[in-house]
Amino acid sequence: MASPERRAAQLVMIRADAAHWSDPSYRQNIERLLDRGVGGVGVFLGGLDETASMIEDLQRRAGRRLIIAADYEHGLPMRLDGGIAFPRAMALGRGLPSTTEHVALLIAEEARAIGVHWNWAPVADINSNPRNPIVNTRSFGETAELVAEHAAAYVRGTQSRDVLACVKHVPGHGDTHVDSHRDLPTIDLDPATANAREFAPFRHCISQGVRTLMMGHIRVPFLDANNPASLSVAVVTDLVRKQWGFEGLITTDALDMGAITSRYTSAQSAVMAVHAGVDVVLMPENPDEAIDALAVAIGSGEISDERLRESEARWDAARAFVGVRTTSAPKERPRPTETIDQNAHALVALRAADAAIHVVGDASLLPITAARHIAAFAIVDDHSVESATTWFNAIAQGAEVNVDFGYVDMSITDDECASLADGITDAELVLFGVFGKAVAYRGELGDSQRLPTVLELISRAKPSILVACGSPYGVDPGVASAVVYTYSDTLPSIAASVLRLIGRAVPEN
Repeated sequence: MASPERRAAQLVMIRADAAHWSDPSYRQNIERLLDRGVGGVGVFLGGLDETASMIEDLQRRAGRRLIIAADYEHGLPMRLDGGIAFPRAMALGRGLPSTTEHVALLIAEEARAIGVHWNWAPVADINSNPRNPIVNTRSFGETAELVAEHAAAYVRGTQSRDVLACVKHVPGHGDTHVDSHRDLPTIDLDPATANAREFAPFRHCISQGVRTLMMGHIRVPFLDANNPASLSVAVVTDLVRKQWGFEGLITTDALDMGAITSRYTSAQSAVMAVHAGVDVVLMPENPDEAIDALAVAIGSGEISDERLRESEARWDAARAFVGVRTTSAPKERPRPTETIDQNAHALVALRAADAAIHVVGDASLLPITAARHIAAFAIVDDHSVESATTWFNAIAQGAEVNVDFGYVDMSITDDECASLADGITDAELVLFGVFGKAVAYRGELGDSQRLPTVLELISRAKPSILVACGSPYGVDPGVASAVVYTYSDTLPSIAASVLRLIGRAVPEN
């Protein structure tokens, strides 16, 4: 039997970034943790080819037994420089579940092609609180039924390509205005509401065969008044295992997030997670400290052999599903070698984005090419300038009319708005793009209360179109002559919005 240290390490997943892989000290530290026996690696920043190469290095060093995981909710570009971006979940939720399933399948194909076995997706949280700073466009929608249907479709598509799907964030992260990357949210729900709403998508995905779940760093007082769900026996074992009957692999959310590090050491959170019933101790802030603490708890019998064997069996089942080497499955499943048709994937993404677009107000203003002179403004913050620039470039290339461009943020004064209005007196149409999404560690979403005033002062009663390139929350119908909602800020949604503005159809093939 393996040593307590080795058995402890096998429960832990660490992080590796291809962006730092060429740094000898960084690489040596990762390799040292691999030698300790960690069970898997979550891959994040870097280029596509560099990440694939790093994964090959990791597997070679570890004897090709690692589960490689990543966060590709809307495609590989969520973390990497490369791959095809797809619309965010909120946009997919406005279309057919079959489209969501197809998108998830294509994301899984791209993940497998670089050596990733486990996609930490889909989000099954419900947008029950529009002020939520971290779920938002990552959620399929505002009702339990819609979220459950699309989350299950995403699971089917992912697992059809031998990639583990991971439904998150149990028991539901939607009804909060706190970002768990920064602090610990509390969800004050009564049991009846939680059962009918927040819990429903997770139970449905379990019934549909999802193989892994991710526990959120959220506190639900009626379940456990003291501990976050990720470290709670009452939530992991009593609710998810016993009441919901889930027998697959359970992981914490990343243990290096502020909701955990502000309250617990890596040693404490790791041991609490395993006691709670979790199988994967995901990315503790200090992996060595977590492994050491787990080894002591295993060696002393504080974590029983029976409890440990349960998690080890689930790890083995996950490895067998994705085809990496285990004692029970010694033959490695061939890694996919087919070339990804990025053009075909990109067309699927564009069609899905186009299907989500919703126009309210004066649709006669479309296409904008009927105007001879247009003034276009992007309402941005530091996180969205790049997306706004992409939008501007697409309009400039596609509109074939005279367009003046400018950037605005919500700190603009009334006098500055008046100055902009003076500069666009010749414009027949004023076009606004609002770029907003949930950003980890940023806290609150941008304040939109001043938006109607800014639009009114700049447009000065000229016909206006506002394109909500991301979250629809805070962008009400009536703030402009026409409003175009995209429900996503990724590249295909930006492209689809421009095609709609200039009156061009999405290509058939």
